[in-house]
Amino acid sequence: MFCPVCRDEYRRGFTRCATCDVGLVESLDEAQPPRTPAAPAATATIAGAPEPAESTVNFCGFLTLDEARTARDACRAAKLRAEILIKDVPDDAEGGPKEEYWLRILPRDARAAAEIVGFDPGVESPEDAVFTCSACGAQAKASDTACPGCGISFDA
Repeated sequence: MFCPVCRDEYRRGFTRCATCDVGLVESLDEAQPPRTPAAPAATATIAGAPEPAESTVNFCGFLTLDEARTARDACRAAKLRAEILIKDVPDDAEGGPKEEYWLRILPRDARAAAEIVGFDPGVESPEDAVFTCSACGAQAKASDTACPGCGISFDA
């Protein structure tokens, strides 16, 4: 099984690419040529709202999981795609492993999410946030409407 976008290979039994969130194909003959803008992927739903297949990016961190859940739920209530990433961090001097809780959103939702959770990104505006295109790996800004590397459209 192969991803028609990034061309990664998967074992039998997998049906979707973990990176691109698109359906896998039996052979690369069925896939689009590399670096060609891909057709929009199927959408999933959270709380009944359709979501684009765009990748989320780390937006802001929280000290507790409850704080992160509150922010995620507020974003979802506003029909924004939001998820929580829990990252392990190295043991600290106080002797225990720690976790970080990151709210992840779509880059284009940065301004709305900042208003919802009361996050002030400081001198860097949310539109200047940089993320990696899941189709080709190029760096793109949140304000970009298409990938500068492969041309894939970020608009759903």
